[in-house]
Parts: sequence; C-alpha cells; structure tokens
Amino acid sequence: MRGPFTLPTPSALAAEQRKRAGIARVKAWAESHVPKEKLETHHCIVDASEIVCGDPNCAPIDTVVRLLFKGNVGCVFSLPREAAEVTKEILDENMPPEEYIEGWIQGRNDLEWPPRHDPVLVEGEGPPKDVELRFGVNTRVECCIGKGEDGWVAGTITELWYRHPTWGPRDYAPYQIQLDDYDGKIFAPQDSDVCIRLLRQEKGAGTGERSAPAEQNDA
Repeated sequence: MRGPFTLPTPSALAAEQRKRAGIARVKAWAESHVPKEKLETHHCIVDASEIVCGDPNCAPIDTVVRLLFKGNVGCVFSLPREAAEVTKEILDENMPPEEYIEGWIQGRNDLEWPPRHDPVLVEGEGPPKDVELRFGVNTRVECCIGKGEDGWVAGTITELWYRHPTWGPRDYAPYQIQLDDYDGKIFAPQDSDVCIRLLRQEKGAGTGERSAPAEQNDA
C-alpha cells in the first residue's frame, strides 16, 4: 500500500546536496570578510540562501547573502545565480567594502549596501504617474506582517514609491514604513487595506476617515 510520502529520486537528492554545498561555501566566504571574534560572539550573523525570482527578466534563482550586526544594521544583497554557481571571486566583488563592515560593527545605520543609484529612466519607467496613493509621508499606519489581528503592527510611512536598489526600473512599492517596535524598515507591496491601513487609534471616531491624498515624490 502506497503511503502519503514519496521518497526523493537520486537526481533530486543530488540536486539538494549540490544546493546545500553551494550555500555552505557562499556563507563561509562571506564570513571570511567579518572579524572572527564578531562571529564567535554573535555580534554579526551571516546567512546565505536561495530564492526563486518571479521576474521573467532576472535569473530564475538568486543567491541571497545577509550580514546582520547588533543594532539591526548590515545589508542584504543578491547574486543572480544558484549558490553552486557562485565563485569566491563573484562573491568578493559583491561584498560590502571593509569600511562598511567596520561601520556596522560600530553600530552605524547610515551605510546602505548595495548603494542606491537612481536609475536612468526611459519612457514608461519609474513610479506610476497616474496613481494617487491614499497616505502621505509621516502618516501613522498599521501593516500586516502575520495572520489574524495579532499580525498587524504600527508604524510611520517614511517614503512614497520606494524602490530597492536591486529592483528593476519599473518595480516600486507604494510605501516604505518604519515600524514602531522594530529598528528596520519594511515596504508595503500594494496600497490596500489587505496589507496597510490607517492606524485605528488615529482614525476619526467611527468615521473611518483617511488622511489627505499623498504628495507623491518626484521620480
């Protein structure tokens, strides 16, 4: 009688082993850029993983490297290839410079890697010009980061039409938000009550009123 589980095929096992070995190498190479004592004392945590990219214009699988330092500073960057295809030379070329790592060790939060470069836009690129966002900068909101009512957390909008430096020239999120109880910022992928809404305590009493229409950032 066949059970609910199917054993992986030899080729699937080999692919998984190749993936794990690649991730382990990338992680070790990234850790070599951080002082050993900072790793041993967990002042810095280095992580590597693979993610599936849904953008048809990018590689189907990206390798993501995260360097997280105490004070919730550091960086996340991606390499457009599977971990097994990443060489030490490729990793070294994409790692933040030594002065950035030293700055994060000191707790600096003004160092962004990869550095943000404003893209050279052509016709049809950039944030939507015909979309009026519901909220403006400094609006107090709630963001959905989990299931149920307990999954909503409070924060303040810090930027309209946020674009991460690794995104394409047409890829923008309506809002970037600084959460109250977290040092890092998040973005809302859509301007909808499904993921971002006006902070309940700051709505009009029973009116459900919204803030004034947002003033969009210049592209």
